[in-house]
Amino acid sequence: MAYDVPVVVAGGGLVGLSIALFLRRRGIETMVVEPHLAPSPLPKGRGLNVRTMELYRAAGLEQALREAPPSVLTGLPEVIHAETLAGAERFRATRPSDAVFGAASPTTPLTIDQNVVELVLREHAVRAGVDLRLGTRLTRFAQDAFAVGAYIGDAPRAPVRAQYLVAADGHRSPVRRRLGVGVTGPGVMARYVNIPFRADLTGPLRGRRLALCYLDRPAAGTILARLADRDQWILIVPRDLVEDVTPDRYPDLVRAAVGTPDVEPRISRELLDPDGRPPGWDLAAWVADRYKVGRVLLAGDAAHVMPPAGGLGGNVGIQDAYDLAWKLAAVIRGQAGPDLLETYEPERRPVAERSCGFAVDLQSSRGAGAAGPGRRPDPVAMVLGQRYRSPAVTEGPADDGRPEGRPGTRAPHVPLVRAGGPVSTLDLYGEDFVVVAGPRGGPWVEEARRIGLRVHRVGDDLADPEGGWAAAHGVTDSGAVAVRPDGYVCWRAAAGPHDLAGPHDLAGPHDLAGSLARALAVSSTDPLRATANLGGVDEPT
Repeated sequence: MAYDVPVVVAGGGLVGLSIALFLRRRGIETMVVEPHLAPSPLPKGRGLNVRTMELYRAAGLEQALREAPPSVLTGLPEVIHAETLAGAERFRATRPSDAVFGAASPTTPLTIDQNVVELVLREHAVRAGVDLRLGTRLTRFAQDAFAVGAYIGDAPRAPVRAQYLVAADGHRSPVRRRLGVGVTGPGVMARYVNIPFRADLTGPLRGRRLALCYLDRPAAGTILARLADRDQWILIVPRDLVEDVTPDRYPDLVRAAVGTPDVEPRISRELLDPDGRPPGWDLAAWVADRYKVGRVLLAGDAAHVMPPAGGLGGNVGIQDAYDLAWKLAAVIRGQAGPDLLETYEPERRPVAERSCGFAVDLQSSRGAGAAGPGRRPDPVAMVLGQRYRSPAVTEGPADDGRPEGRPGTRAPHVPLVRAGGPVSTLDLYGEDFVVVAGPRGGPWVEEARRIGLRVHRVGDDLADPEGGWAAAHGVTDSGAVAVRPDGYVCWRAAAGPHDLAGPHDLAGPHDLAGSLARALAVSSTDPLRATANLGGVDEPT
């Protein structure tokens, strides 16, 4: 069947551009339609967490992002609650330092504004050959069992025929609404407006490295945040507070929040709406009831919305994109069955639910003047300890939420040496399925090669100077793990076939070929087609 393009992405923001780049890296042509010509000048997100940076590292984008203009929040890790900026603090919280993740990842989080990230992604998307159509939108679509017809622009003559449509078109998502997909969650928790201004707040800051302030003046629920530089700020106040306030009184609201009457704020009128009023937004929390309807899939804010506390929303969306991209690529290239896409929702929706719940609790507690919702989770476990449960992994025993090499968890980071230079185990993944075996895991190496998988063996092409690989993965030196293109363990044998209890062969629960074929929704009689070279890169080991 003829298609104009394999994938159309509705929405060219953070998530839409990410999925397009992840697909192009796997050789899949992608069209992105985005109604806005430029990113919003007001950054919606202010940082990329360590898991997101691992994914951009695998996609070859980490260096470009680190070389981009830094956020004004760089080096400003503190969050407070007080009556006013000049008043006494009721609590203080500090963003986890990069050192927290040092033993868990080869990379670190990056404090960077979302609008800057989007500019970097746009540049790389064009360079990678993404068909990026700015200033246009998806006006309607229709699908059947074989294709999606996407109508692009205001007066399209004919639809663009695609195999799949990805909706990354924001929290209002016309695609989600047309599909009739409902949402579950608290919904709208508060309605705010943004008043951008410039002022020298050196005095009331008192040398504090503040990124964000929850305040009780001029009204409970007020938030004060830095914007683009040290003297540019944004005052976020409840919408009903400004309904009867004329623009000339906005400086009074700023003075009330700061708590010093001699502050002379200059309202940044170029960032107001055309009518001179401050732009509004809803603080909301919900998760879509479905992530896939036929050949249409939801990602990012089209699939989930969460409060900004914790900075999880955009990061969860980028991680949606990576999970979906490798699965779409495998199906489109005929290396996996269509049912592989049915694992997208059971893997990613629970992550959104947990993240949304945490963000709601954190936002509510900070707004009420508490440091957080009771005992805060380990930041490493929160960001890196998510576990997938779906047919795309071979189930193992229940885990405690920390990444320890169990099937369904992110593969651990272990420093190794390859070709004389340092390498993380995570740098071995990202293109296709990979098997890594211990020094005595020869049978697993042979089996992996028999079915066409890329394979590495510790003690052969990989050196383990610290001797930590086996313990980190929960195996002995005769064991092995299989890792998906997204860096998640999908199969594990704790030891070699002759060291395992039960039949001394490669069948049963330790059947590597059968496990991967089931994960990819293909016949186990054709393991080579099912598992080989999913990333389109064939490198000798």
